[in-house]
Amino acid sequence: MKMFRLLAWLLAWIVAILCSAWAFGAIYYDFPAVRQTAAGIFVLILLVAVIFVRGKLLKLAAVFAAFALVLLWWFTLKPGNDGPWPPDVAENGLGRNQW
Repeated sequence: MKMFRLLAWLLAWIVAILCSAWAFGAIYYDFPAVRQTAAGIFVLILLVAVIFVRGKLLKLAAVFAAFALVLLWWFTLKPGNDGPWPPDVAENGLGRNQW
């Protein structure tokens, strides 16, 4: 029973670390101007939560809560079409319906 509990905690922390890594990447990718600062603040918040929150379950819950907040924010983003397009695929009105 003790071995099962240890494996469950290990699996939960592996999943939490993977979720946190995804959240870090999402923040880093979607904040082009301040990407390092925003991602660094996220990591700092996670470290503070893991160090100062009491209780093993609450620490894990704090990590998953941070991931959930980033995920909810990420789902609110709207795609943009205003980036720099290469000339061969840019829609300028001249290349439409050439097929």
